[in-house]
Amino acid sequence: MIEIYLGMFSGGWALDGRTQGWSSHDVAWQALERWTQDIEEQHASRWRKVRIVLWLSGGLARPYLCGPISGLTSWSEAETFAVAAAPEVTGFEGPCCVQLEDWPGDAPALGTAIDVSLAESIHALARSRRIVWRSVRPRWAAVLDEALAHRPSIGMVAFAEEDALTVLGGPSLNVPSTSSFGFDLAATYSPSPSRIQAMALWHRMLLSRDLQSDDAWFEHLESIAERGGTDAAAEDGNPTMWPSAARGTEAFVS
Repeated sequence: MIEIYLGMFSGGWALDGRTQGWSSHDVAWQALERWTQDIEEQHASRWRKVRIVLWLSGGLARPYLCGPISGLTSWSEAETFAVAAAPEVTGFEGPCCVQLEDWPGDAPALGTAIDVSLAESIHALARSRRIVWRSVRPRWAAVLDEALAHRPSIGMVAFAEEDALTVLGGPSLNVPSTSSFGFDLAATYSPSPSRIQAMALWHRMLLSRDLQSDDAWFEHLESIAERGGTDAAAEDGNPTMWPSAARGTEAFVS
């Protein structure tokens, strides 16, 4: 399996769970283009035979709650509203591409926004290099999958990355279908707070939502650079950079 992790400031790619390249960057889409070229040059025999998993950081793919919106009559109306609301809610400066997980007419629905220019760059790259994306997902979505698999009664999940802290919460996170999650909290803190600041914020949220530590899940994903160039999980239980498999096929880009 070939996986790519793209963040606002750094990222890289892996083959079968082992990092093959990692670097810092100023422009995300240019880094993505460079890594795909590296993959093609180093693994030409596999390049045309596999579908690539693309993970986006929380700074690039930001969740938010959309709705409820009374009077909606079609899915296109819901998407139009979600796209219009996304920049102000998520903090993006320009127009966004949005994926809604559910109908926002009756209750808040989880939406995920990425910058339109990034979405267009991912589209263009797939066309020019004949890439088939197996999935294009936020890295925090895999953390949510993991949290629910290990602790089905969870009420809040937080995921800290180099560029953002993502927090999701709700009374019905144990519902097995993503489209039926009862989210009442979806927030992105970017730039990412320090570890001390993040933990202070986390404990305040636990108190305000009357949750115990066993009712919540917090993960900090260290970059490859922070780990000294290794893939192995840190001794304190931090997750590996690369999920063992892409769970689901949710994608901004087909």
